[in-house]
Amino acid sequence: MTQDKEKRRHHRFMALLEVHVLPGDKVPSDLKLTTVDVAVGGARCASNRMLEENARLQLTLVLVGGELREPARIELEAAVLRCQERPKAPEPRRYEVALEFTRIDPADRKRLITYLNAL
Repeated sequence: MTQDKEKRRHHRFMALLEVHVLPGDKVPSDLKLTTVDVAVGGARCASNRMLEENARLQLTLVLVGGELREPARIELEAAVLRCQERPKAPEPRRYEVALEFTRIDPADRKRLITYLNAL
């Protein structure tokens, strides 16, 4: 494997999920994120704003579909691994953001695993 290839620790699942971001340092007030794919350890998101590498985010993922009868919320912390502009993408999806989940409650982690395995 070459150095520029990322080694995945977790299988990624295609899922378009709403993400709520708490305001904070280095977080634009009008930031909107939507997941493109999700894994137990992180997510790839579409964003309307550029984010700085290593920015820390307080997130709530809204899980829908799968075997859920109603939406479920998972609160976690994440770090921005990278953010790249996609010039031809529409404004709400102008940037692609790779996130690493840095803190997640064990019960929420289990809920996320169960949800992803049901997709």
